[in-house]
Amino acid sequence: MKRWLRFTLQLLVILLLFAVVYSYAMFQGGFVSWFLFAAFFPFILYMLLLLVYPLDNWSISRHLSKRIVQAGESVEVEVILTRRTPFPLFYCVLEEYFPDSLKKRDTHIEKFRWMAQPQKVLDERVMKRVAFPWFQRSIRYRYELDHIPRGEHHLKSIRIKTGDFFGFIKKEHIFESDHMLIAYPYRRDLQFKEQAYSYQQGASPSLSLSDKNTNIVAGVREYMPGDRFQWIDWKATARKDAIMTKEFEQEKSVDMLVVLDASRRASQNMITFEGAVELTDSLLATLQKKSSQLLVKTMTDRTASFSLQQNKTQMENIRRHLSTIIPLGQTSFSRRLAKEQHQLPAGVITMVVTTALDDELLEALVRMQHKAKRVVLFFISPSTEITAHTRKLMKQLDYRDIIVNLLTEEELSKKKFEVKV
Repeated sequence: MKRWLRFTLQLLVILLLFAVVYSYAMFQGGFVSWFLFAAFFPFILYMLLLLVYPLDNWSISRHLSKRIVQAGESVEVEVILTRRTPFPLFYCVLEEYFPDSLKKRDTHIEKFRWMAQPQKVLDERVMKRVAFPWFQRSIRYRYELDHIPRGEHHLKSIRIKTGDFFGFIKKEHIFESDHMLIAYPYRRDLQFKEQAYSYQQGASPSLSLSDKNTNIVAGVREYMPGDRFQWIDWKATARKDAIMTKEFEQEKSVDMLVVLDASRRASQNMITFEGAVELTDSLLATLQKKSSQLLVKTMTDRTASFSLQQNKTQMENIRRHLSTIIPLGQTSFSRRLAKEQHQLPAGVITMVVTTALDDELLEALVRMQHKAKRVVLFFISPSTEITAHTRKLMKQLDYRDIIVNLLTEEELSKKKFEVKV
């Protein structure tokens, strides 16, 4: 309806201009009047032809340099518009419509400097280009989509606007062209600061990330290529008149559970949540190389579970999940964790990543500790939101032998995560 109304009004404008110029020439007479009419007539004719010229039969294609990126990276975008009729167009404005998911910028570790002011990373992306195609059948333009935030983004629409020389006639059309772009969480190196634990049976196991434990000697054997010099047992070598090396006991297979808190809160800090997702992804990348069995759970309005082993496909699946996860749900993370504790595996090292610490979560972690080998908490929060009560809860967890890692903007702004396990 609006389209036809606009068409009718613009047609009336053209007819009115023609009537005014023609009437002036008829009633005024003379060479000058008819010369003005002849001079204006091509423009009026052009406006009339432009009014009926179709834009909807153009074809559009969009090409992305990459479809899968890491958060913070850039993508080159090329858009090609092709038209059948080489009708002369004085100008053409091309505008890309960006989804809400792209209306913020990910600057890698720099964004965590704004944890206390998350609105600083918001950005109303605008991409407009002006072309002067005249008789060209195809129009090409390129632009760079930079600082792509984590998520699944859909580039769906491009708007084309054109008009006449004087601005009396304006036409536009929106072309639908859906292209999906996935940005995985920004991943960085993670270094463990391991806690000292007894190796006696029944005690808390060590989460060693080395391939061999050089502290537990199971026996001696003859030297083999690849053995280190410090492994040589000189006493056994002297007794047997052959080079003997120490044989080390292989550590127990470490089974681990990683839980990500993705529940929604009244005052949700999205930069803090990004830190939780990035830490989880970096944590899984490190643990996958070192552990034999790894279970991952993300808790939003529902619980998603992934079994992660030495398998690239499994890792891609969970990275895809982490790239699209957003805070959801009405039930608090503490209550959901307490409700699902009976479903959690027993006898595993449990790592919990959260952006909120309260009394309910403390109680849930203490109950979890009864069935877990060890509980490690990763608490991510702006330094300005760490209250005296929060520090009291952290001390209580530490007193109960639950390892607490507090990561504020200072820790998250480093190129490498350093955490205690």
